Amino acid sequence: MTSTRILAYGVVATALLSIVLEATIGSFPYAIFSAPLNILCALLWVVAIVVAYRKGGESRFAKVMLSRGATWLSLLIMAGVGIALGLERTPSSSAWFVVLGLLFVLSHLSFVILRGWRSGGSIRWRFVLTHVGLWLALGAGFWGAPDREALRLAVDSVATNECYTAEGAIRRLPYEVTLEELVVERNEMGAVTNYKADIDISGDVVELRVNHPYNLSFSEKVYLVSVPESGDYAVLEIVAEPWQWLSALGIVMLIAGAVLLFLRGPRRTINSVER
Repeated sequence: MTSTRILAYGVVATALLSIVLEATIGSFPYAIFSAPLNILCALLWVVAIVVAYRKGGESRFAKVMLSRGATWLSLLIMAGVGIALGLERTPSSSAWFVVLGLLFVLSHLSFVILRGWRSGGSIRWRFVLTHVGLWLALGAGFWGAPDREALRLAVDSVATNECYTAEGAIRRLPYEVTLEELVVERNEMGAVTNYKADIDISGDVVELRVNHPYNLSFSEKVYLVSVPESGDYAVLEIVAEPWQWLSALGIVMLIAGAVLLFLRGPRRTINSVER
């Protein structure tokens, strides 16, 4: 059976499985795979990829993942996922077809990296920077998704550290938040059209505006979400993404690799063109 036929059967089986899982248990249960389980799964996945690659010709899986069809399928998946999420009003990456599709893309990219990071005994730095950078950026978002947390809290003139998860569970922040000033703009009908807030976070007063978050740290941001019609308090959202540093590293590597490719350009030889 050819690699193309195997991929076709795999796509059909994965699509059917995604539909069944989505209909029976709902979205992918990211909460179950929070640290350290997601880290353990990621390590086991990397080991499995390396073992399959080292078997070389003995591994049908490795042959399929390194085929040209797998490359085209990965590109189609990335395009499809991007379009699907872009068309949603509230994009979500917890749909089963998204999770399984991204896992395939990351697996294919891993095999490509293992095969091509060396050429003639030397390290291909442009290849490493671009491919490993993309692998880190995608992998951090994929494996780090279970550790992403969004907490909401209503703040007024009374200091509080009580917030809520999306499931309604109460959490206590290690700092207190107070509303110092809330400026609300209204239209002629009295409806809220725009707003901004000065928030005291443990003694530091910061200004929050819509789509202009405040960085508590590199991986933690505070957003101004909404205000009621009464305008006497503000709703904030605190988003923590512990894996963001790894994603940022991947993006930096990807940009560096792209710059090197641009500066050096393709190197022509007599029989081929090195990219």
